[in-house]
Amino acid sequence: MPDHFEEIFHENYAALCNYATRFVKDSMAAEDIVQNLFIQLWENKKIEGVKQPDRFLLKATKFKCIDYLRTSKTKNLSSLDGFEEMPELPPSDIAAEDIEPLVHYFASKLPPKTRAVFLKSRESGMTYKEIAAEMDISVKTVENQMGRALTKMRSLLKEQNFLSFLFF
Repeated sequence: MPDHFEEIFHENYAALCNYATRFVKDSMAAEDIVQNLFIQLWENKKIEGVKQPDRFLLKATKFKCIDYLRTSKTKNLSSLDGFEEMPELPPSDIAAEDIEPLVHYFASKLPPKTRAVFLKSRESGMTYKEIAAEMDISVKTVENQMGRALTKMRSLLKEQNFLSFLFF
């Protein structure tokens, strides 16, 4: 388990911190939330046997953020006893406020330059020409990076059964 847990931690820690920051609006609190989540997972061996750890971690992080916002104290985080592997949710169960953090979570799994191009296009609403000028690259490179980003995002979303909310 240590190797599997460590791999899951390294693959998801930064992305979960970004995801949590979108909810709590405080990067330090978000890091505390995610660290406490992983500590609880380690202590309770909750990650063993979970078929879709990304999906489990997203849901657990969201609930931890809600707990944090309710109490405003990271020491009063609830336990993971109520969490089992999350059932597949129909697209209608994804709330509008969940979409932006999910996009950022999955975008954080993109390579750095691809992520930068993707977020400038989607978040800032910049045109490919504006992105190319700002990043000092060609418009064709921006097009290629966006193509890669969208392909990778589709793949990640499909793996986690979130492809149905793909809106871009």
